[in-house]
Amino acid sequence: MGSLAFVLVCIGIVGLCLSLFSAYETCKISPHVGWRVLLGLVIFFVLGYGAFAAYLFEQEHTDLLNIGLASILFLGSIFVLLVNYLARQSLQSLAKLVEYERFHAQTDFLTKLNNREHCINTIDAKIALQKPFSVMLIDLNNFKQINDSVGHLFGDKVLIALSERLLSSLLSGSELFRIGGDEFVLVIDSATEPQIYEQNNALLKALEQPLQVEGVAVDVQYSAGASIYSTQQLSDSVELLKAADIAMYKAKNSKQSLVIFDDSLHLENEQDFHISVGLKEAFMQQALKVYYQPIVKAKTGTVHGVEALCRWPQSNGNMMLPERFVNVAESSNLIRQLSLFVIKQVFTDLPKLLQCDNDLVVHINLSSHDVLNKELVSLLASLLNESNVDAKHVMFELTETMMFSDLQQAQALIEVLIDMGFAVSIDDFGSGFSSFKVLKNLPVSQIKVEPSFIESCLKDEKAQIIVETTIFMAQRLKCSITAVGVNDDRVAQFLCDLKCDYLQGFNISEALPLDDCVKWIKSNGLVKKALRKYE
Repeated sequence: MGSLAFVLVCIGIVGLCLSLFSAYETCKISPHVGWRVLLGLVIFFVLGYGAFAAYLFEQEHTDLLNIGLASILFLGSIFVLLVNYLARQSLQSLAKLVEYERFHAQTDFLTKLNNREHCINTIDAKIALQKPFSVMLIDLNNFKQINDSVGHLFGDKVLIALSERLLSSLLSGSELFRIGGDEFVLVIDSATEPQIYEQNNALLKALEQPLQVEGVAVDVQYSAGASIYSTQQLSDSVELLKAADIAMYKAKNSKQSLVIFDDSLHLENEQDFHISVGLKEAFMQQALKVYYQPIVKAKTGTVHGVEALCRWPQSNGNMMLPERFVNVAESSNLIRQLSLFVIKQVFTDLPKLLQCDNDLVVHINLSSHDVLNKELVSLLASLLNESNVDAKHVMFELTETMMFSDLQQAQALIEVLIDMGFAVSIDDFGSGFSSFKVLKNLPVSQIKVEPSFIESCLKDEKAQIIVETTIFMAQRLKCSITAVGVNDDRVAQFLCDLKCDYLQGFNISEALPLDDCVKWIKSNGLVKKALRKYE
């Protein structure tokens, strides 16, 4: 009987020692004072159990009371062991869950790259060290077309493949993040422009070969903007990312792979902001004007039509041209409003223009945002009903770059416009890389050759070949062709010899207000003397 009580207490001591280990491990997991108190209690219990075991060891006979106490202590040790073990398991599970949540809170679920939050934390940490570094923001070109044409699942796989390719091209000291959508950020441990360009060149080289996604070769191009950490100017993560974003949009608009932010971009961004604010006021004050630039038949010099071009009179008497404010309108979500304004004004002016020539066609430019504008078609239907103008007198111009950025949407819009009776032209043909694909897939009736080719066709042999080939191709495809940028007599003669259909440029006329354009059309049944000799 005595030995039984002694054995029970000894087993209890073993259980408490195991509990002591669990309590110690628990204290390492959680620094809370309660667990340290528990550890102290277990040590106290071990000492108490040891003292009682020594007492039992010295007894020759053990009564039922001691056996009962030994049994209670044995069960108590089992209880303490279970409590400590389960507490440790719970804390370990909780710690794993916290680590899992922390990992996924800072990791992009798709590409497994570090995400926006981790990116900002990394930038802030580098700023705290006040060591030189730079930030590069990467935005894919035309990624929306991939999602729209083959689906978001395929697009996700493209992003995964791209992430792997980009990771393989990182130089020492560069870290890659995906901050959302098709945007990536590189944090580079360098603040020198040569090293930023070196990293960019490594990325470009890595993307020379198409990505392979489900057996499909996918060409990926991007626009990137970089900003350099400076304690004087770009001093926090928000400013660095904003500056990189401004530079990225500059790169996208100028068709460069990389632009590095500097003071001139900062000034330009401020100017764009003021233009955006002023443009909103111009809409409210009806300050914008629509001018018309004549387009003539190359063979006879008679008027074929006019192109509607927006002008913005300034308070100082100058005129702001669309080249300056259209990009701002696009970036500030005002371009749809601008397009709708021009369209409404054209339908208002058309009756007066048609009095000069009832075969006249007015060309109207559409932006990439108009392709997705559901109001456009309903507005056109309403204007046709209200104005009693035949749709054949309106031709919409879409740039090939814009159409290629969203080919399916562009094709759907063009088909609707043609069904309504309008004609469609490709503007700035040759400015992108997709000219032949656009011609093959879209039912356009006219091509407008990119002005830079026309202006240099007598100076640059390659430009001349491109112009000749484009005119020949258009004739074979039964598309009429308009040469834009005819600014001297020799170019006009060259185009006439090639049997180009229509000419447009300063050599014929600049863009004119409505009344002046009407006078020009009436007084110029034939074009100025510069073209009369080519009849």
